[in-house]
Amino acid sequence: MARVRKDILKMSNPWDPTVLWYARAVREMQKRPIKDPTSWRYLAAIHGFDSQLWQQHGYLQAGEALPSTSDQNTYWRQCQHQSWYFMPWHRGYLAAFEAIVLAEIVKLGGPADWALPYWNYSDSAKARDLPTCFQSKTLPDGSANPLWLAQRYGWNNQPNHITLRPETVQLTALKDAQFVGTASGIPPGYGGPQTPFWHGGGNSGGLENLPHNPVHTNIGGRNGLMSDPDLAGLDPVFWIHHSNIDRLWQVWLNRNPGHKNPSNDNWLEGPVNRKFAMPRPNGSGYTFVAKDMLNTQAPNLNYVYQDVSDPLGGASRAAQRMQTLAAIHPDTAAASTMATNPKTELLGANAAAIKLGNSTVHAQMQLDDDAKNKVLSSFQASQAAARQFKAQPGAAPQEPDRVFLSLENIRCKVDGGTFNVYVGLPQGADPAQHPQNLAGTIALFGARKASLAEHGGNGVSQTLEITDIVDRMCQSQTLDAAPMGVQLVPVSEIEDDDEVTIGRISVYRHGQ
Repeated sequence: MARVRKDILKMSNPWDPTVLWYARAVREMQKRPIKDPTSWRYLAAIHGFDSQLWQQHGYLQAGEALPSTSDQNTYWRQCQHQSWYFMPWHRGYLAAFEAIVLAEIVKLGGPADWALPYWNYSDSAKARDLPTCFQSKTLPDGSANPLWLAQRYGWNNQPNHITLRPETVQLTALKDAQFVGTASGIPPGYGGPQTPFWHGGGNSGGLENLPHNPVHTNIGGRNGLMSDPDLAGLDPVFWIHHSNIDRLWQVWLNRNPGHKNPSNDNWLEGPVNRKFAMPRPNGSGYTFVAKDMLNTQAPNLNYVYQDVSDPLGGASRAAQRMQTLAAIHPDTAAASTMATNPKTELLGANAAAIKLGNSTVHAQMQLDDDAKNKVLSSFQASQAAARQFKAQPGAAPQEPDRVFLSLENIRCKVDGGTFNVYVGLPQGADPAQHPQNLAGTIALFGARKASLAEHGGNGVSQTLEITDIVDRMCQSQTLDAAPMGVQLVPVSEIEDDDEVTIGRISVYRHGQ
């Protein structure tokens, strides 16, 4: 019978037996030397490892014996980000970790059906509070709590009470119809762009962009463990965060019959250039590919989630958009279609790279008249067709162009920053008073590493869909007002020597 991964916030109390067994197993695993494949540190290094950073944070002693170079090359530094392997690799990683924790729990006299809990931080305002078991320094018996650590600084540098910001746990990515994104990030797709084995930078998929990345940085803050991929696996919160990200993969598949995983062999049998490798509880190893991660009830996984219901009530992005544009009934709006073989065209970009800091940064994009007119024409034609469809149902109305904001080559020297991005604000407006102009949140998770020369040096890029904002600009006839303004508002501590820069901000139309 499959084990059940449960919502940590719906357990009987903060120290439910599931949590206490987790803490006890973590304590035992943390005692083991880093060379042991079942040790806490070895497992964290599978996600990422930087000896200098680990020594700086007290997780590695100078001269400490490490696994062989061969083992490190096989098992360490594997995390898949900005890649269509983001979800299957992390599922395999969690499964290996869970199996080792479970074996330790059984050895300690615990239940054989224990499963890793998940943290559904998008459920409610209260759910955004870091669960109590991670914020208490002691266990109920008064002993030190291995689930607590000091290097969680939070987005507002208040480590004693960490609460995620509401905009960082939005689930708009669940409306993405396609799993695979494009290399340019237009559109990003739910699961990310097609890549080989990938431990570098680039464009993230929708789920990785939000809520994955900002949850990391909201917890870690500047220089915290969760804010850096080379440190994140050392934080016990990492695992319940990723349990929820894994759950959201299943939620996405369940909520719409059109949501499908990639079906081509490049993904199913991939990556071909380097297989994913994980340790077993007995210290031996095994490899897997993406197709091995598709059924959570398969013997090598053997779990289900307590709740995979749809938090968005089945609403699709296209249907909601057509309903908004023409006030047609949701049932008929669902018939709307996107253009066949849509094209991507640059609408405009800012003039130069910008540096981000502790103050709001303004950027402007001069839009190309021809491309802008195409957006306006597609909007007007689709709106008219939708109204006609409402009056006399017939051929399904075609959805107008979608519009995306691209923040390219985000580089920094310290991970942990978070910024809210606003588009099309009225002159002199307070961003906080115009939530409808919030395009999204960018988080610097992984940007430091991707900025290093040995990892390409190009940093990370992020795509935000601004279609709803542009729709309102079309309706209010303000899209013609040039240029289009963008404001980047810091919501976490940033210092000048963090050297946070964006190479270019650009806007694209995606349609016929």
